[in-house]
Amino acid sequence: MMAIAMYSDSIILLATASFILGAAKMVGTFETLVSIQLIITPKKDYGVFFSVALGLVLLSGQVSGIWAVQLNYDYDWRAIYRILLAAHAVMILLAQLVLHDVRVAKKLPLYGIDWLGALLWSLLFTCITYIFSYGQIMDWFWAKQIRVAVFLSLLFAVITLFWMFRAGRPYIHPEVFKIKSVNTAIFMILLMQPFLSASVSVMGPFTMGVLQLDDLNNAALNWYIALGILTGSLFSYGWFRWYNGPFKLFFVIAFSSLSLHYILLYFSIGSLADSSVIALPYFLRGFGNILLFTGTGKYITRDAGPAIFTQVLCYLAMARNAVGSLIVASLLGYGQYTSTMDFHTKLAGNTGTYSPEVAAFYSAAYNKAILGGSNTTDSAILAAKGLYGKVNQQAVLLAGREIFGTMAIVGLSIILLLLFWHFSADITRKIPSWKDIRSVTR
Repeated sequence: MMAIAMYSDSIILLATASFILGAAKMVGTFETLVSIQLIITPKKDYGVFFSVALGLVLLSGQVSGIWAVQLNYDYDWRAIYRILLAAHAVMILLAQLVLHDVRVAKKLPLYGIDWLGALLWSLLFTCITYIFSYGQIMDWFWAKQIRVAVFLSLLFAVITLFWMFRAGRPYIHPEVFKIKSVNTAIFMILLMQPFLSASVSVMGPFTMGVLQLDDLNNAALNWYIALGILTGSLFSYGWFRWYNGPFKLFFVIAFSSLSLHYILLYFSIGSLADSSVIALPYFLRGFGNILLFTGTGKYITRDAGPAIFTQVLCYLAMARNAVGSLIVASLLGYGQYTSTMDFHTKLAGNTGTYSPEVAAFYSAAYNKAILGGSNTTDSAILAAKGLYGKVNQQAVLLAGREIFGTMAIVGLSIILLLLFWHFSADITRKIPSWKDIRSVTR
């Protein structure tokens, strides 16, 4: 599949190869983590397990991304694929030489697997992915392809739900959606995703457009995120291994880290900023990221039994990768685009030759072009382009600060709600329920 991704120009082949690669990656990740679970925590403490396992997963994602950019810079974009193909060949050889050729359990046929359910879920999320990946490019519902994809997604959603309740052994059992701790964890993930996606959609234009960083230096900033993930993984391990405190305080620490991340960005970014101001916010982002994933992973194990635990993890992955990451990132990107255009229009409307600052900037750019050997026409064009670039830069900064300020306020509100929920628990337990009140008043 990676060889197809390297050399094929067919969209259908690339999509099929990506689908198979994603499925193989998920299966390989689950199999690897399950095999080392008892090594990490013989007592099956999922807080300790997720601290190590998710730390490895998130760290490998950051490091591989940095490495891929470095290889692309030094060689070409196919270099990472060639190295991965060689690594997979070595892994296959090691599996043949090292693993025991003795089956511990009796061989079981592929019986009882809901293949139709797997196909329906895949088609549903394929349509959703298409909508939110190409919606902004195609101008959403003005494009016929987006309207068709929306219709197909609704159709597949109805068929998937119908089959889920009808099948004897559904791909995802309906009981999974009724577990309180699982739904609470999903809610926390959906709350978390805007905090993780907003900075990504804003910081890209800021680092590339304002700070003028190339791809290599921009990718190197992710080392701060990797350091935050490593620190958060160690903190989570210590929390669940020795302290094992309440979940609410754990989530307060996580959201405090992400909120402080946005507060620092709100007061730090500007046209005179450099890459050093991003170090601490990126560290806090990685720290809060791993804490939230570890906390939600531990929280779902409270009520999820071993019979449906893998389905719960599948539900969790769908909420994070499809509903959370993709949709939230797409909507935030569209919101940033419209906000940038709005600020661009406002700034351009207030920009004219009557402004002393604008006149000084235009004259300096014009005179610089004249001294560089350009004629008057080309100098005027270059000065106008420079002025346009300055206006666009300020629009990006203002839109980014607006998003950062909004996320900081939302984060502080969530922290206050969690603290109120935690410290008012003893009081709220004494408040009678509506059922008790009605029984007394009858």
